[in-house]
Amino acid sequence: MTPVGPAIAALGVTQIVGWGTTHYMPAVLAAPTAAGLGLATTTVLGALSWGLLVAGLAARTAGRLIDRHGARKVMSAASAVAALGLLVLAGAQGLAGLLVGWTLIGLVLRTILYDGAFAALAVIAGAGARRAISMLTLLGGLASTIFWPIGHWLSAGIGWRETLLCYAALNLLVCVPLHWRFTAGPAAAVDERGSDASRGAGDRPPASNGGGDPNPGLGLDERQRRTALWTLAIAFTLQAFVASTMAAHLVMLLDGLGLGAGVVVSAAALMGIAQVVARLLEMLSQRWFDAVAVAPPSVALLPAAFVVALAWPGSPVAAALFVILYGCANGLFTIVRGALPLAVFGSRGYGELLGTVAGPALAVAALAPVTFSALVDATGTRTGLWVLAALSLGSFAAISVLAVRVRRWTRSTDRGAR
Repeated sequence: MTPVGPAIAALGVTQIVGWGTTHYMPAVLAAPTAAGLGLATTTVLGALSWGLLVAGLAARTAGRLIDRHGARKVMSAASAVAALGLLVLAGAQGLAGLLVGWTLIGLVLRTILYDGAFAALAVIAGAGARRAISMLTLLGGLASTIFWPIGHWLSAGIGWRETLLCYAALNLLVCVPLHWRFTAGPAAAVDERGSDASRGAGDRPPASNGGGDPNPGLGLDERQRRTALWTLAIAFTLQAFVASTMAAHLVMLLDGLGLGAGVVVSAAALMGIAQVVARLLEMLSQRWFDAVAVAPPSVALLPAAFVVALAWPGSPVAAALFVILYGCANGLFTIVRGALPLAVFGSRGYGELLGTVAGPALAVAALAPVTFSALVDATGTRTGLWVLAALSLGSFAAISVLAVRVRRWTRSTDRGAR
């Protein structure tokens, strides 16, 4: 069994490389790729959207593989496939090559990113998985800060194809060995009846070790588990639309509020700092508040950000506050997405559970930037902000409903035990 500290450090490196060379890569390389292939930038980004759709379709299967075979084998193989996909992108001569490359990357995207890492830490860290997840997201949050400048520098110096070759080498020579060495742990037992995520507590297979499951969850019955799963899926899907839209259009939204270019760039730069600070505060709060208690106020920051933007358009101070609130919400939601399902459902079938709720969220995330762009072109920035505010409020409402129901279910279980 891998020690927790080295596992977090190793996975932190692989998350930085994984996010930086796949999900964040098009922000830097889409334009030079489009120019080199004689395609529109929108077409190149469309290949990314295809990859995200593939990732959504593959997410549940990827999680099931981790549950059955362990993170070590699955994440190592996934990094090798990601490297192959980047090699295909580097050699692409047109749209077909881009689609093939992004199909390969999409098949393993959730495995090499947080979903796979969270599943690994649920096994390696045991009862300390929530803190381990929080620490990992601090490292993973550095991906764009590190790889956007690296991508610009490499692309300008050696070209976009050669940059993709370097990215492929990083996945193959750095991520594969780190995953193989530092994600070893016993695979969760999954029997022929299917995933634990869709079963009642009484149907779970026995723990694979004598000490029992350090993250048993809340022991919900089958109806309660299904209700909680649907509620989580709704919350995560609504948030995915907002997050994907903001990743693609943050600068455009700030510009649409009537701010100068200097203010827009300065405000946008605050997001990364806000994410890190929020995650640090969440780690400090874990001594007093469990994952269920932290989730609603964390998600509440999301609609609050849009209220500020809508209430004070054109104000540099409001723009900065908008970005800070959104950055905090985005940073905390990453932790909520890993810690809340673990607290509610437990670690049995955790990988497949994450894949189940990630599937529709990834499909929505793939379509969000184009859909939102068309909406803003037709109706204006302010209408777009109202839509994002409504969706973020819906995500907050779903998480709040789940938190209330979980507390009610827990009290009923406690009374029954007495």
